[in-house]
Amino acid sequence: MRTLILGIGSSILTDDAVGIVVAGKLGERFAGRRDVEIAVNEEAGFTLLEEAIGYDRLVVVDAIVSEDEPGQVTRYVLGDFAVTAHAASPHGFNLATVLEFGRRQGLRVPDDVVVFGISVREVDTFGEELTPAVAGRVDDIVETIASEIERGGSQEGPD
Repeated sequence: MRTLILGIGSSILTDDAVGIVVAGKLGERFAGRRDVEIAVNEEAGFTLLEEAIGYDRLVVVDAIVSEDEPGQVTRYVLGDFAVTAHAASPHGFNLATVLEFGRRQGLRVPDDVVVFGISVREVDTFGEELTPAVAGRVDDIVETIASEIERGGSQEGPD
C-alpha cells in the first residue's frame, strides 16, 4: 500500500505551518521506507488532487483554528467533510471536492483518506516559527500520526 503524508499550510504564518513541520518530522521517521512518501502543499485547491494521484492512502496534516488546547490532534476521515457545491475560485475547493472531481475524471485517487487537524490559534501573524504552545507538542503529534500509519489506519471518524 502506497501512502502519501501531505502536510498543508503556510510556512510564513506561524502555527499555520504545523502541517508542514509535522510532515517533515514524519519524513525523518519514515526515511528509507518505500511505501511512505512525504509532500507539502502551501497552495490548496486543485493542487491537492495533483499530490494525491496514484496513492492508496492519503494522510493529511493541517492546522485547524479552534478553542481546543493548542497542539491537540483531531482525526477525521474524508466523509466528515462535505463536497463544496460552489466556490468563488478553484482555491476554494476543499479536499473532498477535489478528490471527488478526480474520481469522476477516472483518476486513481485514494479511497483511504485520513485528515489530522492540529488545533492552533495563531495563523494570521507572519513568522517562520511555531508558537511555543504548538512547537512543544510536535513530537507528540508526530508519534500519534506515525502510530496510526504503522498500524495501517482505519476508516473510522473523529476521535
